[in-house]
Amino acid sequence: MSGLRKSFHKPEGRRLLAMTGVLVIAGLAAAGRADTAHAQITTDTSALGALGGAAPEKPKTETGPAKKPVHRQASPAQKAGKSPAPTKPETQNAAPTALTNGAAPSAAKPAKPPPAATIPAAPPPPPVLTPIVIPVELHPFPIPPDPQPSKDAKGDVLPISGGLRVTFGADSAQLNPETKNGILAFAKMLKEHPDVRALVDVTASGVPNDLSRPRRMSLSRGLVIRAVLMNAGIPSTRIYVRVIGLPNKTGIETPADRADIRRSDEAPAEK
Repeated sequence: MSGLRKSFHKPEGRRLLAMTGVLVIAGLAAAGRADTAHAQITTDTSALGALGGAAPEKPKTETGPAKKPVHRQASPAQKAGKSPAPTKPETQNAAPTALTNGAAPSAAKPAKPPPAATIPAAPPPPPVLTPIVIPVELHPFPIPPDPQPSKDAKGDVLPISGGLRVTFGADSAQLNPETKNGILAFAKMLKEHPDVRALVDVTASGVPNDLSRPRRMSLSRGLVIRAVLMNAGIPSTRIYVRVIGLPNKTGIETPADRADIRRSDEAPAEK
């Protein structure tokens, strides 16, 4: 205590004590103001009076507690100097168009009932495919000259199984009127049966050590018969000439100089 008294009587002690008292009083005053502080709002009705309206009311003052400022904490992006990304507005779900005036949607009703299932009595017929027709240009074979018969030519016409046999004279391919008429009768039968072909087997007499000569004579006789049939109207595609040449077996009924003309549908099987 003696020390405080001594310091109080000094000028520095008095000054320190006065400053302490001022700080205490300022703190109490600030605390009182913070508790009793109010905001005051005034309105001026002089402008309304100039318009000639109702008598202006007395200005009223509204008092209320002062709102303390709110300090928002800055985000890390704002502290770094970056602007925040714009936020997208929330999409609103569109109301269903079926709901009008609060009425519930009604179930859609079919206009007509579906047809009843029917089972066919029989399966459908198989499809028919039309074959493709490719036009082919045909080149008709030239018709050879019609052989003229000779009255002096030797030869006969004999019937055989499925056709006829035409005989010739030795070393001759000439026809007489009888043999040519027999070939023309066979051509008439071919016209009546368009699906039948003519099979012509021709032989000729000769010697075994010379097979070339009878083959050449058989070819000449086959071409003569073919020429008569073609001039009678039979196409060459229906005439098959087989040149045999020297026959394997000869006799009275099977002479060597002959031509056997048969139908393709009645020709005997080859042995």
